[in-house]
Amino acid sequence: MYTLALDTTGYKIHLVLLKNDALIFERDWRSNMNEDETITKTIQHLHELEPFFTQKLTKVIVSEGPGTLTGTRVGVAMANALASAVKAPMVKLTSHDVWPMRLRDEDKALKPHFLLRITENELYVDGTIMELKDTVKMITKEAGKGKKRNVYLAFGELTPTQFSLLNKIKGFTWIIETDLLSFAKTVERIQDKGDKKLAVPRYARPPIITESKKKQLVAPVKLETLPDFVPTPKRGGGAVPAPKSEKPIAKAVIKQAPSKKVAVKTAPKKAAPKKIIKKPILKKPAPVAKSKSSLAKKSFLKTFANRIKKFTKSTKKKR
Repeated sequence: MYTLALDTTGYKIHLVLLKNDALIFERDWRSNMNEDETITKTIQHLHELEPFFTQKLTKVIVSEGPGTLTGTRVGVAMANALASAVKAPMVKLTSHDVWPMRLRDEDKALKPHFLLRITENELYVDGTIMELKDTVKMITKEAGKGKKRNVYLAFGELTPTQFSLLNKIKGFTWIIETDLLSFAKTVERIQDKGDKKLAVPRYARPPIITESKKKQLVAPVKLETLPDFVPTPKRGGGAVPAPKSEKPIAKAVIKQAPSKKVAVKTAPKKAAPKKIIKKPILKKPAPVAKSKSSLAKKSFLKTFANRIKKFTKSTKKKR
């Protein structure tokens, strides 16, 4: 049985996989604000090592924050997706739970303050966002109380510039990373079985939506309701009314600016030229030269016909 643990709330990402409560995989890396890629690649690598670990997940542990915007959102979304896919229970922790759990047993009585960088000029101090200069004043005041100077213990994540500025304060002591337990050993100590509720990201500072981003949002669409009578085609002609039980149909109407009609002059169309069909010219056959015998027969027949006509005329007169 497998347990997957994720902590992406800070500037150092932690991913741990346990098998039967024994550590089999641990990876820590600095955040470059691309957790969606790095976490996905790491889980793909886990599939190569343990091909069926997602199907046998019995617990998912995740830190909800408060933490950075990108890291917290991606880590919580990834943990929720894995847990809901295999219906595994979730153990939800906060940054205020994780950091004290990483203290060694001999240091837990010290109760150090939790500091987390937000920007170069802002810090998250025990649940409150403060400017760096105000944080320096507060720590100086707290460390200088009483006749004997108190020690202001703190741990968390700071930039080198912030740490060098705070370290100049007398009575300020920073618990370094090597003095803390690893995230993997902290996960091994968690005995909570979890529940089916999904994790909710908690941000050290809520996301800021600028005016330019608000203008990019889509304007609300006006809805126009249609009447109950909806004309539908009928065989015998006419229209069939819609049943009364049906709700009126909502139709989205988006008003558009009227378009200006611009007259465009077009050149007159030229008539297509008529096709002239040329008839083929038939050549008369060349006259055939007549022979002398044929001419003689023709002249004989003419004279014979003339003689018959004269003979018939003479016989008619005699009668």
